[in-house]
Amino acid sequence: MHPKITIIIPFFQQTKGLLRACVESALGQRGIENYEVIVVNDGSPISPHDELEDLIPSHVGNLRVVEQENRGPGAARNAGLDRCSDDTEYVAFLDSDDEWMKCHLANALFALQLGYDFYFSDFYFPAFKGKTAFERAGKIPLTQHNCISVERELYEYRGEMLDQILVTGNVIGTSNVVYRFAKYRQLRFREEFFNGQDYLFWLDFSRLGGSFVFSAKKECNCGTGINIYSGATWGTERLLGRLRNELRVWKFVEKEFQLRGDRRRANRARIQKIQESIVRDLLHRIVKRERIKVDLLIDLMRLDPMLPFLAAPISLKIIRDRFRRH
Repeated sequence: MHPKITIIIPFFQQTKGLLRACVESALGQRGIENYEVIVVNDGSPISPHDELEDLIPSHVGNLRVVEQENRGPGAARNAGLDRCSDDTEYVAFLDSDDEWMKCHLANALFALQLGYDFYFSDFYFPAFKGKTAFERAGKIPLTQHNCISVERELYEYRGEMLDQILVTGNVIGTSNVVYRFAKYRQLRFREEFFNGQDYLFWLDFSRLGGSFVFSAKKECNCGTGINIYSGATWGTERLLGRLRNELRVWKFVEKEFQLRGDRRRANRARIQKIQESIVRDLLHRIVKRERIKVDLLIDLMRLDPMLPFLAAPISLKIIRDRFRRH
């Protein structure tokens, strides 16, 4: 009997058809015999049952839907983790607007059965304009890692993953992760963070000492369904809320992980960039006479009491940079 793998798909979408394509990509994995797909309906306005109406009866024992009120993707993934059967050896995550290549799980299981704990692969997102995530970021030189399979483009990750995420640049996409659940059964996403739970999960895993392996193959096409980043771009109403959430995550990281040296400097630079973006957004709204949510502004001041004192120097920097460009 092959070791069991449980695939967890959090679901909250407003576009029909995305979940169907996602689940079909999970069910269509080559060489996978002992598996279960758990779709967690996180209070989605579109019913997963409508999307999967004919798939559930034809995959009894391999596909089920779990219901919960809307609590966010971290809580939805945790609900799936809580329902993994006792014989689950590995867990794979897949977002409901993403689709796997047919080789993804076979490559992951091949690598994990060599003794590694955490697998991830390259992927493609439409905004990358023809490049994969690895190519676009340029943050994971293959020559620095040990190739363990030329055919599968598998590499043993060498170095500290904490440094990769905090200093060099994160290269892990949630829909490309498969890990040894049986060894890390108690590990969960931090539900109190609206976004950034995935980064924190990788950091928590790294801190536990797990070993990493990755594939340079593009094994997932990421979609453009509901996304907390793609829908909160410059000039949109949601941007300030997204920046608030990011600031909260990275301030937590600095304290929780007791960062020192390059890790602390990189994290401080990340926080300063977010602070600058917040001031830039507020200036934009003031100039354009756009509404600023008072409760959000108060929350920002509570989260970062230094923001009012930083507003003037950051504003001057923004003005100075603009003059230099012209």
